[in-house]
Amino acid sequence: MHNPTTTAAAHDLAAIVRHWPHLRALVDTTTPAVWPPADTDRAGYLRTIEQHHSEQQPADREHPTLAETPAPVRLHIVDASRAIEAALCHLADEIAAEIQRSPLAPPRTAPVGDDVLDHLDTLAEQDAADSRRWRYTNAGGRGERTAVRAAEWLRARLHGEAGPFAPLDEAQRRRIARVARGARERIERTIGADRRTVTMPEDRPCPWCGGELRMACGGSDAPVVTCRNGWDCGAPVPVRDGCRRWAAPHELAALRRALDEAERRRRERDRKRRQRAEKRVA
Repeated sequence: MHNPTTTAAAHDLAAIVRHWPHLRALVDTTTPAVWPPADTDRAGYLRTIEQHHSEQQPADREHPTLAETPAPVRLHIVDASRAIEAALCHLADEIAAEIQRSPLAPPRTAPVGDDVLDHLDTLAEQDAADSRRWRYTNAGGRGERTAVRAAEWLRARLHGEAGPFAPLDEAQRRRIARVARGARERIERTIGADRRTVTMPEDRPCPWCGGELRMACGGSDAPVVTCRNGWDCGAPVPVRDGCRRWAAPHELAALRRALDEAERRRRERDRKRRQRAEKRVA
């Protein structure tokens, strides 16, 4: 039977699992207050964004980042990560204590050759090692007490998946829903607060209309560049919310090439202007 509490809680837990790598990636990465950073090649800033879109995530990293060098750890994100993980693991501890069946007790020591008792002993070992069980400690170096593991375990209980568990009652479902909602909201606030919109340098205006370009970057969303001239700009990208918008990898690549070409033409004009000025002086 459809249960709105279960559905909402399951969606929140799924969102926690989905957003957790983004939150963890923000612990030691940063978005510069001014883009491009002063110590990087100006012509390379969109190349970095394009790579962020198009490269596949390496297996040993949770989320690709825009930063090219390590940045200081941001304590507010560390605090949020720890608090969310502690809340989810504590909730899993409580729920497991109420619904998780104790492991089967091993039989008394069997005489050599007692196949029945040997079989019961094997069953007891398998039951204790059941991977569906929630672990109250990280004994054995398994590292199972994580936010993602807790969220997945709680979600499985909401869905009534098989295992050494009694069914959840309605009070337990409401408790899971309350904690899951709070954890999801804190993750999304923390990720969202890290997204910034910055103005491109004045010497890099829109190549099609000369308007101001702005870039939204950071957080869990991919970078986006916009021109606020909207329909008055002739750039070959869609208009959304009144702005021309570059978001897809090929769009950002085209914008980078156009900016590079516009800068080349500007430098050529400056060079010719200097030459004319030098001739007049001579």
